[in-house]
Amino acid sequence: MKSKVSIIVPIYNTEKYLEDCLNSLLCQTLKEIEIICIDDGSTDNSLKVLRKCVKGDSRVRVVKQKNQGRSVARNVGLELAKSPFVMFCDSDDKFEANMCEEMVKLVAENDVDLVVCGINVKYEAHHELKDSDDRYYELKYCGKKIINDEVILQTDASVCNKIFRMDYVRKYEIKFPEKLNNEDYYFCNAYMSVAQTCYYAKNKLYEYVRHDGSIMSENFEKLGYSPDHLLVVEKLFIFYKNNDFLPEHNDLFWRQFDESFWFSYRHTAKGRQEKILLMARNFINEFFEKYMPANKKVKRRIEMIKNYNSFYRCREYVLNKMRSFYVVMENKFKNKEGIK
Repeated sequence: MKSKVSIIVPIYNTEKYLEDCLNSLLCQTLKEIEIICIDDGSTDNSLKVLRKCVKGDSRVRVVKQKNQGRSVARNVGLELAKSPFVMFCDSDDKFEANMCEEMVKLVAENDVDLVVCGINVKYEAHHELKDSDDRYYELKYCGKKIINDEVILQTDASVCNKIFRMDYVRKYEIKFPEKLNNEDYYFCNAYMSVAQTCYYAKNKLYEYVRHDGSIMSENFEKLGYSPDHLLVVEKLFIFYKNNDFLPEHNDLFWRQFDESFWFSYRHTAKGRQEKILLMARNFINEFFEKYMPANKKVKRRIEMIKNYNSFYRCREYVLNKMRSFYVVMENKFKNKEGIK
């Protein structure tokens, strides 16, 4: 039976969630699937659970490797994938029973390069993030769209609620950056920069579990992962440059750089923030003049990062207050004039 889609599942110490994850894949309504499970050197009973759950199912391929990180595990899966499409599932999350069938159907019927579906977030930890999660994962579009800068910026960076064409992945050699977190951001943005069309399906077909110890939870607990956002966007710049995406899309890149820098800076302990600022300045000094954004607001924001210090913070605070005061007084004046 020839598979229509390959599902790549990196596994590391998720014995508590793994059986539910695997069952959600094994019970897909679409049977022509290939499931590639990479155990990334688990030290708990994950491998035992894996072998028990998939025993006798010829659609599943199990790979065991020493611990090298989720990116390496996913890249191994990409090398092994034999289907025309690829999807990803984290081993502590789940697919809805019809997810593969729906995603394959949508990508084929609409003749698009990418399909994005909704995400259902289940909270075992970090309930305080629900509002920001709702805003981030809410689909900003519905139906078929031509991919442009704004579409890229308005699309979440999870690979797990998407289906990708393997011919694009192979042609442009799109891989996950190794030894870095926020690797989904690189993969999604690199892919969308070379793809042409996308389809947005409102159905929430992927269940993402927020729990203590998950990589995203650790980001918010400042355990040292947040600086990776800046390193990842710098790698994305190299991909853009090598594939002639710049300078036509300079504004897009610097908006991504701005967003990534501030995430890294704000989610890093104060003792390490100066290091992130230095990294950003070095990059700006090397590439900003050659790849100057056309948008004045974007340019100003990058210059702000370059000049950022305690004096600059105070200066910007005062200027923003003055601007706000000016707007309030202008509105009052206009209202008075209107009354007369």
